[in-house]
Amino acid sequence: MAVKISLTALFAFVLGACAVVPVPAHLARPADPGARVPAVGYQSVTAGITSMRPTDPKNWRELNRRVGPQQ
Repeated sequence: MAVKISLTALFAFVLGACAVVPVPAHLARPADPGARVPAVGYQSVTAGITSMRPTDPKNWRELNRRVGPQQ
């Protein structure tokens, strides 16, 4: 009984591997000049970047007052 089930499963697996899967429409014609595509826009590579250059040391007491609890 177990041999019959395993042979049936093997046969189904082999037949399933031979099945042809249809190609999606957007892949069937990749060189279609009428295909709709999103608009192309330019965005600078450095847009939104802030400078991280070293600065002079600041007064640590004043910095502590700014970030500490307000009285």
